[in-house]
Amino acid sequence: MKRFQIFLWLSFACFLGACSTDIDLYADYKQVPVVYGLLDANADTNYVKITRMFYVQGDAYQVAQNPDSSNYPGKLDVRLVEYCNEDSIREIVLDTITIHNKQSGIFYGPCQKLYYTTEPLGKNTKTNQYSYCLKVVLPDRVLTTKADLVGNDRFDVKSLALNFSKEYIGAVPRQFLFHPAVKGAVYQVTFSFTFLEQRGPDGDSVPRTMSWDVGTFTDYDFSLHMEDDAYIVLYRPELFYQNLKEFVGDDTTLIDVQRYIGDYPAEVTIVAGGEKLSQYIYNNNTQNGFSQGDNEFSLIDGGYGVFSSRMTMRRRVRLGGETVPDLVAMHRWRFKFIGGE
Repeated sequence: MKRFQIFLWLSFACFLGACSTDIDLYADYKQVPVVYGLLDANADTNYVKITRMFYVQGDAYQVAQNPDSSNYPGKLDVRLVEYCNEDSIREIVLDTITIHNKQSGIFYGPCQKLYYTTEPLGKNTKTNQYSYCLKVVLPDRVLTTKADLVGNDRFDVKSLALNFSKEYIGAVPRQFLFHPAVKGAVYQVTFSFTFLEQRGPDGDSVPRTMSWDVGTFTDYDFSLHMEDDAYIVLYRPELFYQNLKEFVGDDTTLIDVQRYIGDYPAEVTIVAGGEKLSQYIYNNNTQNGFSQGDNEFSLIDGGYGVFSSRMTMRRRVRLGGETVPDLVAMHRWRFKFIGGE
């Protein structure tokens, strides 16, 4: 499972670069492009990061702090060619933007150059399937790579609640069902629980959210456990209480704390990724993001990186069964049900 932690993710791998300290003094210098991009049909803006590997003598980490080492000079001609059912529909020209919040790390920051578009992407339907070819005009070549668009309107939850009733602790896992995404090859599932917390009788009620990673699964994994046309996510109620104890603490002396539960306090987030993203993660055995992966495997012809697609689905759900009464009965955590959402 750890190889899929890159899914946590890519909020954007675009903020990374690439380097090499391998030296061949007799080889001709050749720029090697590095491309990272994940298209999302639901996003207002889609980004692509385009950099190049650099070869240095000495400390590569020092050189990595210089933007000129990773960036191509000026503005490249970068386009998305849109296909519907394999027929070319239009070309979208990407512009450049500088982001200013890249976290400190190996590569230069906090500012980095990205290519982006705010053009709406196509929406997959029963009759129309979209794909996109990324075309990049480099100083010494034209790089192209293609990806199918992930997701459709049917990608949604089927279950309407999460059940963490204490009676199921230690029993067989509970099931949560959802309809798969078109072209989805890998899925990351996250649950969260939100409540209001008030400290002192005159204190403000502050929302707090506890989130935990349920797991990341391939389309093949889910295909082995289906109910009709829905995929099944298995989860154990005891993990909910273990996480909650760690999140809020278990100090029974906090008598001035009150916590409130609404009608829809839980949320299910499922991120579906495309086939190329699934291949890249699996073959690179990536655990900590693209920068830590083994780049011997690449899905960019003539370069490194990956160009694929994803779609994120978030839905608020109820706490089913006796979950709410069980929480209220645990007086040490001081929960009350207020509903009204």
